[in-house]
Amino acid sequence: MANRRTRISFPIFNDYEVRVVCSHNLAATGRRLGEKDSLVNAEAGFIVRPEQPGVGWLVFGRNPMPDTVAHEAFHAVKALFKYAGAAPEEESFAYHLDFLVGRIHRFLKRG
Repeated sequence: MANRRTRISFPIFNDYEVRVVCSHNLAATGRRLGEKDSLVNAEAGFIVRPEQPGVGWLVFGRNPMPDTVAHEAFHAVKALFKYAGAAPEEESFAYHLDFLVGRIHRFLKRG
């Protein structure tokens, strides 16, 4: 069974890209992304790789719960602001979190 993937871009933030993966084996996906043990026994995770700035990976199981999506998306938006050198002002942060969670939700609905 193949993993499902999509990319979500933030052009206003220097084209930061969040790559979303729905994985049938989170530990194996984490290892492919250079994480030794962070996704072992996990439901999801957010991964950044220093050698690939401007990209973050949200890795979920096949059917993540909405609260898990929101939690991990928070980490992705925090990394987005850090990458862009922008202050995480509350309304701007909430707008980008809303955008990301909405895009992930649409991706998950497509099945």
